Amino acid sequence: MRAFAVVAFLISTLSAQIAAAQIKSFPYEAKVAVDEVFVRSGAGDSYYPTQKLPRETVVTVHRHDPGGWYMIDPPQGSFSWVPERYVKRLNDAEGEVAEESVIAFVGSEFGDEASVFQRRLKTGDKIAIMGQRQIVTSNGPQSMLQIAPPARERRWIPGSALVPIDAEHRAQMNTDPYAVPGNASRPEGVQVFPSIAGIVPTTVGVTDAPLVAPSAALSAAQQKHSERQQLADIDRRFGEMLRNDSSTWNLDAIETEYRMLQESVTLKSLSGTIDMRYPAIERYRRRLAKMLELRQLTSQTEQRDAALVARNSNTLATPLVPALTAAAGPESVVIAGQATQLAQAFEQYVQGDQNPSSDLAMEGAPVETKDAASDSGLSGTVADNASAASPSVITPGSPQNRFIGAGILQRAADPAQGSGYVLMSPAGKILADLKTTGSVSLDSYVGQQVGVQGTRFSEKEKRDVIEVSALEPVQLRQ
Repeated sequence: MRAFAVVAFLISTLSAQIAAAQIKSFPYEAKVAVDEVFVRSGAGDSYYPTQKLPRETVVTVHRHDPGGWYMIDPPQGSFSWVPERYVKRLNDAEGEVAEESVIAFVGSEFGDEASVFQRRLKTGDKIAIMGQRQIVTSNGPQSMLQIAPPARERRWIPGSALVPIDAEHRAQMNTDPYAVPGNASRPEGVQVFPSIAGIVPTTVGVTDAPLVAPSAALSAAQQKHSERQQLADIDRRFGEMLRNDSSTWNLDAIETEYRMLQESVTLKSLSGTIDMRYPAIERYRRRLAKMLELRQLTSQTEQRDAALVARNSNTLATPLVPALTAAAGPESVVIAGQATQLAQAFEQYVQGDQNPSSDLAMEGAPVETKDAASDSGLSGTVADNASAASPSVITPGSPQNRFIGAGILQRAADPAQGSGYVLMSPAGKILADLKTTGSVSLDSYVGQQVGVQGTRFSEKEKRDVIEVSALEPVQLRQ
């Protein structure tokens, strides 16, 4: 028991001596005793460095933290970041915080670090503006103001790199068995005690400040931003492709790019966003296949019409039109010299597909804006008149066709019925009764193949009636 009491007394005495040797008066001034030393945003080498201080630089020490780190005032040249959108500028050098609890991020002269914060600013707090820059944060690129560090924001430095300026403080440090004596020999070069984590060695012969690797937070933010930029770039090129002629589309190549990006992304949310592109690509594939099929049908029709015109030219002195395009029914027509209008025909042909303009309505994704008619590369006008089979399908003001009827204009067999004029198919079927508005002479077109403009009415169990506003000679498809 006596031996234990002696040991306990010695331990307590030693502890009291060590405690007495500690510097208890804060803050105090100290100077850098090494060639160069890094200042960091927190008490540990896992925090990103903010500055590099040369020998003899004087700092103000506020606290000694575990691990040998000393908390100091931000040295001259320090700065912080605040989002510009939360600041009301008073002039070029001064601003006022316009929101409550705005975070001020610790800045670094080695890069766009902005992940460590210590202070929250209140509405009305004045800030000194030093500059402005767009930087990448965890929430994406933001416009940030570079400001003087706010009050009570701190930095950390290895205590082994400092020597107190005051002689009494220096003597206390020299009696501390856990501190490096003020007169101790220190190695040359940059001191990064306790480790060199986060420091990229400089190239041999380079005397500039060493490169500092981005922190884990900044690296993750930059990776996220880079991946989103890559997706936006593919989306942009996809949109440009869809605006070009469909014969130039390469959907397989664009899908391969999406899949390669998806394999490399680190964000699960971004991978899910890419998944939404594939159904849209597949729908465009179906549209392209149907477009090619429609072109083939149109080409075959044009060949038949060309042969028909060639036969008619042997008996007619002046053929009315050179060719006929694809159409829905036997009374379809084409006007000589008319431009292609395949957009409506194409939409009708691919009905059942989902609306393509909504396929890619997601986070900057492309939408098809090019008219299918300009994709087709065909000539002639589609005149949709399926009234021979179902009169009700043609309604007044139909956008599919400039004509609401086409056929051979004849006098009615029973002049007492209607106006005395009818529109007939080449096979002799009556398509509609014709009624002139007074500005068109129907009699001068009797026996001719005509396209009819005007208003068409359909009544149950009765023939259609067309109020004719204009007529044009056409060639009917046989």
